[in-house]
Amino acid sequence: MTATDKIKICQRAAGVTDDGIWGALSEAAFGRLRMEAEAERKAGIWRSGKASSFADPADIAAFRRCKATGKSDQECFKVGDNGIGKWGADTTANIPMCALPPEDWQHLTKPAGTRVEVTVGGKAVICQLQDTMPKRANIKNGAVIDLNAAAWKALGFTPPVMEPCVWRWA
Repeated sequence: MTATDKIKICQRAAGVTDDGIWGALSEAAFGRLRMEAEAERKAGIWRSGKASSFADPADIAAFRRCKATGKSDQECFKVGDNGIGKWGADTTANIPMCALPPEDWQHLTKPAGTRVEVTVGGKAVICQLQDTMPKRANIKNGAVIDLNAAAWKALGFTPPVMEPCVWRWA
């Protein structure tokens, strides 16, 4: 992905013309996004939907089986997970982690490790944002957040899981 492509993604997220040229309008729009997100964080605004599991043992095994047949990572991500987060974290570690669609974290200057509070069935866990989900429009299972096995364990579940949840920036 080129720098121009990255600028266009940011411009689309900020709601300005995605011409790939970063100027005053793009900077102002992106600054507003950052301020809105910070206000949401401070206000503790909750988002709701379904939480699904990722990077659990079955996901890892499915990815490895796929890779063993000679398929590409992109093909194998359709059936499993490699256990490596977007920013390089080992998402199979015994640390609660989550993944969010890029629309939810693009405004952050340093998204890796950002704390996210997730509540399922009255139990809460603080997760580190360490991976990304597809764009919301491309999510087929209806999930708004993915949790790794350690996060699900802290909530009292064993993956694979799909449960109603609420989440907010912690």
